[in-house]
Amino acid sequence: MKILTLLTDFGSTDYYVGAVKGTVLRLVPPPYPTLVDLGHDVAPGDVDGGAFLLAAAVPSFPTGTVHLAVVDPGVGSARRILVAEKAGSYFVGPDNGLLEVALEGGRAVAVERQDLFLPSPGSTFHGRDRFAPVAAALLRGAPPEDLGPPVADPVRLERPAPQHLGRLLVGRVIHIDRYGNLVSDLPTAWLAGGPAIARIAGHEVRHLAACYADLPAGEPGLIPGSLGTLEVSLRGASLAEHWQIGRGEELRVELR
Repeated sequence: MKILTLLTDFGSTDYYVGAVKGTVLRLVPPPYPTLVDLGHDVAPGDVDGGAFLLAAAVPSFPTGTVHLAVVDPGVGSARRILVAEKAGSYFVGPDNGLLEVALEGGRAVAVERQDLFLPSPGSTFHGRDRFAPVAAALLRGAPPEDLGPPVADPVRLERPAPQHLGRLLVGRVIHIDRYGNLVSDLPTAWLAGGPAIARIAGHEVRHLAACYADLPAGEPGLIPGSLGTLEVSLRGASLAEHWQIGRGEELRVELR
């Protein structure tokens, strides 16, 4: 079974996503791959946000999946096209940090196979003209080492690591989901099940809950999230809008 996932900032109002899918299906012989949309609503050019969503979704897929990610503010420039391999799965994307999940512990090559690229009237749609053909080559069984030389210096995202400082945990909000929950990078396991006080942007959170339904109405609380990290949430409402908090805000948790 061949599986290709797609993550982009193309949105759903243009022809871009359909053109990428059609190109892959045209270049891969039957049986056709299963195409899975991870999402196409990444904010335009938001490499860090796209990298988070890719990393969050990848563990759900079987070994051998090809992941195509295109959030590419440098389209048409000299930035490299990468193919990365990690734990038997493959990743195609621009060399701008988007493939961070694969670069951490994986290996990458820079694609130099010009024969794979499609002729194009311009250089604004590499998702269709270059990335899709490269993904198709992997789905046809091409090994990454046949696509280009190894890369020793891929672009990496600069992300401060969460800190466990005795009874003080210091992290940051790394994602705001569509419900307005503040997803942090603090591992839930660091909480150790005890009482705690969280502070963020001048607000104090004292309530710990196992799920959203356990939160008292109108009272924010700390919840163990689905990625194994702590979330700060407000039942039935967007806490991000309520507090006007965005990604990158510091979260400090004091263990009592």
